[in-house]
Amino acid sequence: MRALLHYMGTITLCTGMLMLIPALVSLGLGERSLAPAFAIPALATAALGYGMYRAGGGGELNLRLAFAVSSMGWALVALIGSLPYVLSGVLSPLDAYFEAMAGFTTTGITMVTPEELPRSVLLWRSLTQWIGGMGIVVLFLALFAPAGAAKLYTAEARTERLEPSLARTARRIFYIYTYLTLAGVLLIYLSGSTVFEAVNHGLTAISSGGFSPRNDSYAGMPEMVKAATVVVMLMGGVSFALHQRWLEGRLREVLGSTELRAMLVFVGAGALALYLEGVPALDAVFTSVSAVTTTGFGVVDLNSLSEASKYVLFLLLLVGGGYGSTAGGLKVIRVVACFKAVLWFLRRSTSPRSRIVRTKLQGRVMEEEEMLAVVLFTLLYLIFIALGTGIFVFLGHDLITSAFTIATAQGNNGLVLLSEYTTLEKVVMIFYMWLGRLELIPVLILFMWRSAR
Repeated sequence: MRALLHYMGTITLCTGMLMLIPALVSLGLGERSLAPAFAIPALATAALGYGMYRAGGGGELNLRLAFAVSSMGWALVALIGSLPYVLSGVLSPLDAYFEAMAGFTTTGITMVTPEELPRSVLLWRSLTQWIGGMGIVVLFLALFAPAGAAKLYTAEARTERLEPSLARTARRIFYIYTYLTLAGVLLIYLSGSTVFEAVNHGLTAISSGGFSPRNDSYAGMPEMVKAATVVVMLMGGVSFALHQRWLEGRLREVLGSTELRAMLVFVGAGALALYLEGVPALDAVFTSVSAVTTTGFGVVDLNSLSEASKYVLFLLLLVGGGYGSTAGGLKVIRVVACFKAVLWFLRRSTSPRSRIVRTKLQGRVMEEEEMLAVVLFTLLYLIFIALGTGIFVFLGHDLITSAFTIATAQGNNGLVLLSEYTTLEKVVMIFYMWLGRLELIPVLILFMWRSAR
């Protein structure tokens, strides 16, 4: 347990230090009265975190503890991140926690009217999504505590390796993520956006977050800005492994990626469905990309769409983006793997017992155990959506709205049909945002802690 205290202290310390950024920005923007709302919780949590870090004294981190650090860590940073909203008088404690959870999990559902907020608070909202897009545990612990990197990396539902060691992999991801962010901010700015909006939208587009400093998100934005943001959202929705191959000049591997091709097919199908309903071409592409990458920027009123179009968007946000990217959802590669697993099962069922039936995914033979794991995860993912949908139906919402809302929360997507939530609905949404960002397993292991001991 000392190891748990040690690593949770690291998370607390680093979150407090990061909160000093908007404290300094508030001074630079002439919002001096808001500086204490960031500086006080920043210094307090940094001091508390350092005390926990020292008291823990390190210790061995087994896989069960790593899952606990991961699941509890995401809940903790949302709690810390909510403090500026409360201290600045912007939100009540529950709404502040909702906003912070929506930020760090890159969900993007908001409890505020952005244009009524000070710019330093808006920047903090965007920064929470940028941090969450990288991955809190990977960013805070793999970089600062490499001894526990392997187990923590696994506990945050990550498996990709860009370098031989996981600590170096985390650093590589951070570098790629930073380069993509800078490129995204510059691209959006050069397309005609203001500096402040370019910074905020760059942070939240590359992280697949969707927070915007504008009340209407991207509705009414110039065409060039929308087009530039489509590119940035796609960059965020593609896995870091593909970005690494692209930087290494392995373009054939990038273009030949099964996941990338499938992702573009989903985007194209969604855009076509919206265009046929009368949505302008660019807005149709923008909305489809926003759904698949789980970014959640909006350019159309979703409630004005037909039930068929809502269903299409529901399927897109259910699928999600690339595995090992900043996007949420099931992930495209899992959907493709499930499809191949079904075909494999059908072929094996009609083949002689002596015949060995194999199926490949991205040039690699899939083992039966691997296919079973993917199918079971997908089933579990859908079961939780069904349970949440049932709760919202019980609370008085229609089926498509309920399913869309829960899939949005669990898939960490900011596209929404509802504009207001009751207290109970907010609590359910907070749980589903947390559950979805951790991809279910760490949260379930945390709840099974006593029985697993």
